[in-house]
Amino acid sequence: MNIQDTIERYLEDASTGSSYTRRTYRTAMNRFQEYLEERRIPPETSDLDRLDVDRLLAFATWLLDEAGVGQRTLHTYLAGLVGWVNFLQVRGWLPFSPQELARFQEGIKRVRRNQRPPDLLPHPPRSEEMEALIAAARETPLRRENDHRELLAKLRDIAMIEVLRCTGLRVGELVSLTRKQLDDDEQAAWVIGKRGKARRVYFDDRAWAAMRRYLQERQVFDGASGRPLGDLPVFARHDRRAGAQILPLSPETVQNTIRRLAKRANLAAKGITPHALRHYFATRIYQTTHDLAVTQTALGHSSPNTTRIYAKLEDNAVRDAHRLAFGQAEKRASDGDA
Repeated sequence: MNIQDTIERYLEDASTGSSYTRRTYRTAMNRFQEYLEERRIPPETSDLDRLDVDRLLAFATWLLDEAGVGQRTLHTYLAGLVGWVNFLQVRGWLPFSPQELARFQEGIKRVRRNQRPPDLLPHPPRSEEMEALIAAARETPLRRENDHRELLAKLRDIAMIEVLRCTGLRVGELVSLTRKQLDDDEQAAWVIGKRGKARRVYFDDRAWAAMRRYLQERQVFDGASGRPLGDLPVFARHDRRAGAQILPLSPETVQNTIRRLAKRANLAAKGITPHALRHYFATRIYQTTHDLAVTQTALGHSSPNTTRIYAKLEDNAVRDAHRLAFGQAEKRASDGDA
């Protein structure tokens, strides 16, 4: 079996991860195959025994020095490579001894440790920017007044932003949400996050009403789909290629929609993304509770270390000290000079 065939099997295997993860890893493995081509190891004709630990570890150097990727991208691509190596090992296809495998794993750890990306503070939109984004969705004019699909797309976009604003859903969780996951009594939903971890998210009245308005307007299409109502996606496509089918949105469609609305709201320079709305939610939860455990649970984080970054956003000690030193202190000095 050649290298390319094993990569395709890895990317098509559900155990590799969600569809979104597999798409990300496909990009990583495409770069890996590009690297092998440059090393005169054509993946479509070369067997796995052409590989050794040193060649695999040198992929990281190639990514940094020749492909020019950043540290965060490097970590993502290495995750794809490690997943592929594990995939081969489980199936007995890996031509490495236990000692060689251990050396590969240690080498990857060393690269990750030495190329650790800096911690970046999130930049959530401010409340007024959030409202401007929602207003842009609500005020988007219909190009064809009698086009029901266009109306549905507008109502969907309004509901989508309202839901992202107050639930903290990841974009992958949003597009995977089905109607049977909704809880009308609690205005809530059960979602399946990373690594199959389930959590309950809650909607405020505004978001719930926007979503229900959209679903009510969509009921003719839902009823004609021939599928159980609970299996239908909450947020669906309404382009002409979808036809009468109720198909889920892709993460890219959500990203493009928010980028378009941000431009309409004169917020293009802010770089607002679906994940920025998750940051907005997390910041609001932490500002309200000052409880990292609650914020961690609301976000579905596995590690509290991931959540602590929102505490940094709320660390006012430096701000207060600066105001004390350069606000009141300087004011007293200037009063004395007078």
